[in-house]
Amino acid sequence: MSTSIKTDEPVTTQAEPQKWHWYQGVAFWAIVQVLTFTFSGLTSIATGHKGKDLRETLFGDVSYFRALKQGIVAPPSWVFGPAWTINNFFAIWAGLRVLNKPKGTPGRSEFLALQAATWVEFVMFNAAYFSLRSPINALFLTLTFFAFTIASGLVAVFRLKDTTVALLLSTLYIWLIIASTAAAFQALWNHDDLYNVGPFAEPIPALLKKEAQ
Repeated sequence: MSTSIKTDEPVTTQAEPQKWHWYQGVAFWAIVQVLTFTFSGLTSIATGHKGKDLRETLFGDVSYFRALKQGIVAPPSWVFGPAWTINNFFAIWAGLRVLNKPKGTPGRSEFLALQAATWVEFVMFNAAYFSLRSPINALFLTLTFFAFTIASGLVAVFRLKDTTVALLLSTLYIWLIIASTAAAFQALWNHDDLYNVGPFAEPIPALLKKEAQ
């Protein structure tokens, strides 16, 4: 009587096909831009804070931004467009990378939820800040955006075990450090039209941007 011995053969698992592609990222970016500026424009019209033309009504009144007392760390208004284009590019890249991981991947749901929160705040920002004339709103949204971004990076490193995703958010970390500091000075040194409060402190001459002196 002969017995046959079965040997365990290695089981190969096939990676899930990539479901999310670059062009879907571009479509998402376009939708976010439309939502952002539509919401901002409608809020400006509703509150009577329209700019001198349609561009300022939709994109924000630059004259209002320049009239604010600002800290020396505040970037000039023309920097915001290029900076956020870069930030959005890398954030969407990170999001697509995580979306293409298997659904059961530890940290996947947490990362996507945190990033969804940042995109909601991104859509709200222009309306909450420029259209409502509220440096306090700007500070709150910037700080919470920063907190969500830091949490996203921690989830990427310790849960997803994907340092590439965390590194893709690097430009956001740098920008939000600067933006949070600038927003804090603006909230302290300027009147908030929405809440009808402030300024809460006199500007420190050494920290005041020369154009605002």
